[in-house]
Amino acid sequence: MEASINAALALNDNQIRYLFLSHQLGSMRAAADHLGIAPSSVSRQINQLESILGIELVECGTHRIRLTTAGQAAVDYYRNRASEHEAFLNHLNELRNEQMGKTIIAIGEGIFSAPLIGMLDEFFKQHPGQHTEIVTAHTLEVQRIVTDDRAHIGVLFSPHDNAPLCRQFGIAQPLKAIVHPDHPFARQASISLEQLSTAHLVLPGQGYRVRELIDQACRGKSFSITSAITVNSLQVMLDLVQANRAITLLAEVLVTAQLRAGQLVAVAVDCPEMASTELQIVCRRGRKLSAIDFDLMRHLSHALNQLLRTP
Repeated sequence: MEASINAALALNDNQIRYLFLSHQLGSMRAAADHLGIAPSSVSRQINQLESILGIELVECGTHRIRLTTAGQAAVDYYRNRASEHEAFLNHLNELRNEQMGKTIIAIGEGIFSAPLIGMLDEFFKQHPGQHTEIVTAHTLEVQRIVTDDRAHIGVLFSPHDNAPLCRQFGIAQPLKAIVHPDHPFARQASISLEQLSTAHLVLPGQGYRVRELIDQACRGKSFSITSAITVNSLQVMLDLVQANRAITLLAEVLVTAQLRAGQLVAVAVDCPEMASTELQIVCRRGRKLSAIDFDLMRHLSHALNQLLRTP
């Protein structure tokens, strides 16, 4: 039984193709002429196939090739295999053509705002046939989406240094304490990690990059920074801060509108790890992007710069 299985696994597509062409064209000589090889080569390959399978595929003593039942089964197998192969290639072409006209961007939650979309209007006008798909998620999920090739481009806050990502653009975005204007911290030029450790904080869960940066900053310290409230919604976090019920730690890019309206205040944190973070546009290292993808990244970088620097 094991020998039969091994024989089946050792099937050579060319050998079955020689049998298929011989049957289709009527003789081994006709198949040889079609392939541009000697008739003896075709005959030898079919004999080897019979030896591998341990059964006759061609009836002996006939001028025109006549298949045995096993030979007909082999030809049917090859025809089905060829048909599936063609269908597979056609499907790949359809997917390739579809992807050529589409760019998928994975963007950190809260980054892609209405003003930013407006700033990309020039790109959309220049490429009217290009479809842009936008997926929003938290930073670590965006990192995974781009790494797994589920998106062409990623826009995220402070990705891991060891992630297989290629940084295309970066702008400094320190992690800051975001507080209500009436909160005591709002009157300080900066606050220490130790002060944060005693504050009433609302933070995302442990799967978020912000929490990783906080834990990294507190490593080796005699205190830790923990959340009094844990949520997985940026809007809920901001609602709690705007109600002066808690403070949080975020990059300013996520709260530009509220900061400019005077609804919130961003306070620097005395911490090198939190002061050196960036907002980045990335792609997977080694991934080939189209000229349109690069043009979109250029427009995105310009728009983010403009968004962050507009007073």
